[in-house]
Amino acid sequence: MKYFILIVLIISSSYSKPLVFTNYKYYDIYPTNKHNLEESMDNSSPLRSFGSIRHGTVSWKIAYKYKRERKNNICKISETKTKVYIEYYVPKIGKTHKPVKGTKRVFNRYYIILKDYLKKHSDFSVQAANEIENKLLEIEDINNCDELKTNAKKLASNIIKKYKKKNKDYEIRTYEGFLEGIRKEKLF
Repeated sequence: MKYFILIVLIISSSYSKPLVFTNYKYYDIYPTNKHNLEESMDNSSPLRSFGSIRHGTVSWKIAYKYKRERKNNICKISETKTKVYIEYYVPKIGKTHKPVKGTKRVFNRYYIILKDYLKKHSDFSVQAANEIENKLLEIEDINNCDELKTNAKKLASNIIKKYKKKNKDYEIRTYEGFLEGIRKEKLF
């Protein structure tokens, strides 16, 4: 039994998951009925880029740390840890606003679609963090610790770029969420 516990501890410490911190920010909307829900979001949304209005967005950052060991003049990475910071910016019906019957139900249905779509975007950050944790441990041991640090930074940067490209490709592939239901054709 003692050996089993020791093996579980060794395995769990080498296969850690990134720590994920999620934050939500909101902008208020004031729809008069379920038929002008999209118009209300378009008018209230501060999320605009290149003439396009978005109803929600997600941004993410990855922080990573690793431990270096130096033995017999060889420097290696012995442990890694990543943190993912995800921030969603989405609409909500204003606190003092009393929409007509049915509006809140339609909005809640749309909100779930929007959150699912944005979650797919944020999933890329967690995948990137997992890959960083695993790939940093695979960096070749060398005798120069400064060079190891440079290699680790370059590797992590390339992984983040790769997943930011996947994120952008997903955005293009879904026509900025249109194919996922992020527009009025799927609201009713």
